[in-house]
Amino acid sequence: MSKSKPTRAEQLRRHREIFEYALAHGLTLVAAEIAMLREARAARLARQEATRRCGRVIAPASVAVADRPLTPIPVDAPWMMRD
Repeated sequence: MSKSKPTRAEQLRRHREIFEYALAHGLTLVAAEIAMLREARAARLARQEATRRCGRVIAPASVAVADRPLTPIPVDAPWMMRD
């Protein structure tokens, strides 16, 4: 599926973004456009990888939190009285 031709406003908006990026990083317009495309690709791949890993990676709990409960356990709790 091909995109439609960008409007003149979209063309000018894109040129302004590239121009500001070039000024901020001391690059030519062509080099800035290439760098912006690389950054966009890296961000897209990072998002794809995050969705691929979604729910599959469990970060280990820190030792300090795992050693002690979040709240003190009451001695007379009803579940402690069961036989």
